Amino acid sequence: MKRNWSLTTRLSVIFAGVMMSAWLLSSVLLVAALSSYFRHQDAALLTGKLELATELLESGADSGQPDSASLARKVADAMVGHSGLYLSIKTSDNRLLADYSSPGFPLPYGRFASEAAYPDTMQTVEDEGWRYNVIVRKISAQKAGGQHDVLITAAYDTGFHDEFISQLKKWLIWFNGGLMFISVLLGWFVTRMGLKPLNELNRLASAVTINNLSKRLPAHNLPAELMATVAEFNSMLERLEKSFRRLSEFSSDIAHELRTPVSNLMMQTQVALSRDRDAASYREVLFSNLEELSRLARMSSDMLFLAKSENGLMILEKQNVSLHEELEELIDFFEPLAGESHKTLKLKGDALVRGDRLMLRRALSNLITNAIKYSLPGSAISVSAEHNSDRAFVHISNHTEDIAPESLGRLFDRFYRGDASRQHNTDGAGLGLSITRSILLAHEGDLQVAVNDNVITFTAIMPATEGP
Repeated sequence: MKRNWSLTTRLSVIFAGVMMSAWLLSSVLLVAALSSYFRHQDAALLTGKLELATELLESGADSGQPDSASLARKVADAMVGHSGLYLSIKTSDNRLLADYSSPGFPLPYGRFASEAAYPDTMQTVEDEGWRYNVIVRKISAQKAGGQHDVLITAAYDTGFHDEFISQLKKWLIWFNGGLMFISVLLGWFVTRMGLKPLNELNRLASAVTINNLSKRLPAHNLPAELMATVAEFNSMLERLEKSFRRLSEFSSDIAHELRTPVSNLMMQTQVALSRDRDAASYREVLFSNLEELSRLARMSSDMLFLAKSENGLMILEKQNVSLHEELEELIDFFEPLAGESHKTLKLKGDALVRGDRLMLRRALSNLITNAIKYSLPGSAISVSAEHNSDRAFVHISNHTEDIAPESLGRLFDRFYRGDASRQHNTDGAGLGLSITRSILLAHEGDLQVAVNDNVITFTAIMPATEGP
């Protein structure tokens, strides 16, 4: 089972890992730097002793055949005060001219015989647990004043340096172990302090409930990394609050819309049953009930249509549709209704779209019906179609009474009619604009509304097509 580590634990481990990596790297570099320093120091020391031995050998050659006893004495005098040092001078036929070794210097077996193959190069020799840095120099017979070439060997015991490096490594191991423990604790403490704003946000977020969606998380004094998250969270709360408010209003609206026809049905039925009546009276009551039932059926059908639209269940039978032809037929159909209140319908423009003819006709019919119902008596209703790039637009404008800005944004809500008192004289249930917008959205379009000088304009946007 995979364990879910807390953010504090993860950041603490990461912090400790980074700190340990830095300290381990520093320790490795320190040991490497000291080892390199000691090696260069040994090389300088051995080179200096070789130069001194060469001068002693050449000074003896200037005065004739070098004297081994005199050379050995001079070498011993020159090496006094040095520890861990070995110097030998011998001919190429292995005849020893002089040598010197510090007290307690552990000479290896063979006395560095094999190092002569690499003259003037410092080499490290290991023998029975001892380590030496060795340089061998070859002097020609002419400069040495003899018959054979001379080999000068200088060696230094690295035991002191090795012991120091070994103790340093042990100390660094303990030091890094302690740092690891401190890094974990420090990482945990720093992480807890750094995540304190997040913990505070968690506490405040837990106070947000379905009955208290108005609360917002504070966006001030927050780290830059959390500001975008808090802003998005507050935006989500705002959307949820609006959605719950609309859902509550929708429940109230649908209850109101259903209460009226149901109350009418019950009242008419109770009146009909209150006493005996003739067949004509019962027939009149049944016709009245049929009207209320038809209204309920239309409302149920419209709500089912909206539910299918929101869940993407509408099946579109797309074909090329001429908006001018469809609008012209609809205007011919609605002209008698508009003429009752001395309103006129004017059509201009054309555009070709691809969509479901019946659904588009229903959407445009809803918009024209809405314009006729809510336009001022004796006014003109303008209907125009146009094509722009890959979009087609249908604008339906009419003069209307003042509309509050807050009402304009809610015209597409279900059952919304714009008057809080609901004392209207229309027969609709307030679903026409919602249905129209859902149809246009299903056609990858949209429905927009704008008001300018008491002229309200609904704009239906649809994808346009170039030809049949």
